[in-house]
Amino acid sequence: MAVTVERAVLDQAEDIVQMHWDAEDWLRAREIDPPARGDVSLADVREQIELGQWQVALFAGIVVGALRVLRSDPEVWIEDGVPATYVARIMTDRKHASAGLGAQLLRLVDDQARAENASVVRLECVETNVRLRDYYEQQGFFRVGRRDFEVDWPSVLLMEKVVR
Repeated sequence: MAVTVERAVLDQAEDIVQMHWDAEDWLRAREIDPPARGDVSLADVREQIELGQWQVALFAGIVVGALRVLRSDPEVWIEDGVPATYVARIMTDRKHASAGLGAQLLRLVDDQARAENASVVRLECVETNVRLRDYYEQQGFFRVGRRDFEVDWPSVLLMEKVVR
């Protein structure tokens, strides 16, 4: 699938939030635990877009994927001095999920990490979501830890991939 990926603009915030809600509905319908970070509000996404944290994948002008990339992620990761790029959220429209879009977005993050001189790309995965964990491992990520939270988030596996 030929998509373009660009920095998200405020007009795309509703598309991002709706894609998140659709993904959570899809997960619940299959009795798979939703992402650890829970609800995504329109106000939060707008603020994050203004901070330049969201990118969208467009196919024929329609948002079919989105990712939130950070230079640090203290909500989940403990600072360890390793130069890293963090994938705080990645999602694809379910109609385009099997087209390799997720892998394409993750390769884009690898390129961004290299450009920023990061040595690893990091993300977290809900511990009980074996299917997603296996997918990330197929994309070159490996487990480096586990994190429990005091807030109402499920435990997550911490995963990273070395950027070459």
